[in-house]
Amino acid sequence: MKVRIVQFSPVLGDIEANFNYHKSKVVEAVNDGQNLIVFPELSLSGYHMKDIIYDISRDSIDKILVKMMALSKDIDIVAGLPLEESPGIFYNSAIYFSGGQIIHNHRKVQLPNFGMFEEEMIFRAGERFMTFRAGNLTAGILICREILFPVNAYLYYLQNTDLIIGISNSPHRGMGPEGFSSHKLWERLGEVFSINYHQNYIFCNRTGFEDGIGFGGGSFFAAPGKGIVNMGKYYEEQCIDCEIDESDTRRARIGSNYLRDEKTDIILKELNRIIHD
Repeated sequence: MKVRIVQFSPVLGDIEANFNYHKSKVVEAVNDGQNLIVFPELSLSGYHMKDIIYDISRDSIDKILVKMMALSKDIDIVAGLPLEESPGIFYNSAIYFSGGQIIHNHRKVQLPNFGMFEEEMIFRAGERFMTFRAGNLTAGILICREILFPVNAYLYYLQNTDLIIGISNSPHRGMGPEGFSSHKLWERLGEVFSINYHQNYIFCNRTGFEDGIGFGGGSFFAAPGKGIVNMGKYYEEQCIDCEIDESDTRRARIGSNYLRDEKTDIILKELNRIIHD
């Protein structure tokens, strides 16, 4: 599977302008022979929406979904948007489009609500980490803060997931002698997911500024048993191409046998003990 990761800066609140950008990148990717294109968290709307979200009509989102489905007839697409599933109830959603259809809708479970983040004031939290089929692969999606809890990727690992797609709106912060610590945080987790969980892992982070906050880019692809093999630039808009070798997951699992040796019955028993004691 040939994959293109697109890190860019969406226009806050302008669904139509952002769709047109998506369309241009999809057309380019199809012409270049890509099979999957991945955009960042809330790529169709921008991040700091606050009350703007209520000005984005449900009809406009529905029309964009129809257009995105049409674009997915020639290539699979992952994009983020605020999805109003019932009147006034919004989810921070990542949609997997394929073959002219919506194949999967992941609703962000862990909504940050501290400092610069106000997601619990806007969105309802999701409740599940479900897998779906992406071509010949079993896939799962994580959105931003969910990535920072390795147990979420572990839930996908236990479901024999071959591919995790992580999309993010991560600001760059924590300046140190080696640069922003936030970049290294995402990269360390990519190493864990790919090496310890044997997963193809795509990380797509946005760029640009919004309400005075800068977003870091630094998107990458990590291969099972190998770690990060394709890395994007920090801060700049860019497309990063990578290719998933379906044999890598099998090779990594045979080499380490972590999945074979999991003791899920003991883990479940211990979780019940910890929660209820």
